[in-house]
Amino acid sequence: MAAAVIAVAALAASCERRASTPPSAPPPGARTDANAPAIAIAEPRTLLALPVSAYHATIAADDDDTAYLLTPTAAYRLESGGAAPQAMPLDLGAGATTTRSSFLHWSRGAIVDSPRAGGAPRRVVALAQSPQAIVVAGERIAWLQRAGDGRFSVQSLIGKSARTAYASSGSIDAIAAMDDAIFFVERPAGSDWRIGRLPFAGGAPAFTPLRKGRAPAMLVAHRDLYYYDGNGQEVRRLSRDLQHEWSLASGFVCSPIAVSAHVYCAQVDGLYELRADERPRRLVPGSIARVVTDLAATPKRLLWIVDAGADKLEVRDLALTR
Repeated sequence: MAAAVIAVAALAASCERRASTPPSAPPPGARTDANAPAIAIAEPRTLLALPVSAYHATIAADDDDTAYLLTPTAAYRLESGGAAPQAMPLDLGAGATTTRSSFLHWSRGAIVDSPRAGGAPRRVVALAQSPQAIVVAGERIAWLQRAGDGRFSVQSLIGKSARTAYASSGSIDAIAAMDDAIFFVERPAGSDWRIGRLPFAGGAPAFTPLRKGRAPAMLVAHRDLYYYDGNGQEVRRLSRDLQHEWSLASGFVCSPIAVSAHVYCAQVDGLYELRADERPRRLVPGSIARVVTDLAATPKRLLWIVDAGADKLEVRDLALTR
């Protein structure tokens, strides 16, 4: 399930704790400039318009082309065949996500599992405060917590109990999960940032070296990790063991970012697709008056939320070519 979202030790020690997962094969170089060609491939559709702030909604999408709009009070299934989205009233609040069969969200003092097909919700684990974001990897569940004193931690579910997998000395800006690990973007001292990896089963975290500048606001886990580094205007891919990293595009804005068969980027100039060994292709022209607040992708389509005004949003999609 794609999900996006929202990260201590000395650097030398963290390097010794890095995981030994074999690295993914490096992609061919694809460094680019911002003068990308516009290629019209299809006309986008407007699937839904709601009197809800675009900044209070997200899209969750699967590689099987299932997609939902998640708002604080309801979930909407976003059909690819043209059927009108139907609302499922739910107390989703903020930070909700989906599994293959349900919605995971915080409600009334607990993380709750609400079946997509309807029926009674199930309390997963008691939690006094709402999490910043919930992430899943198969049957594994983790979440980003911010305590009342401002401290950030990564929590995970072990059996029926919550445990603190990692407590940050600074702040955590994004979280993702994949296979047997949790990944996060952390600013341990409030300025420089790094990406961390935690085994779901427990154990010491691993980190990338510290980097200067603004931390990435999103981290996408899809076979590897993807993020946009605004300091150098680079789209970057990081192996899941944190040992290998590549620049996919430079001099190129990509926020928000989504990944499926390819990498997809939103910017004021439009929505773009990044393929290996190719310059970025502009799929949809953009507008400064139509800010994209969230982006999701499946192998068949691209979906996004547009800020349509004060407390108004629109959800659009675009059929993708192979």
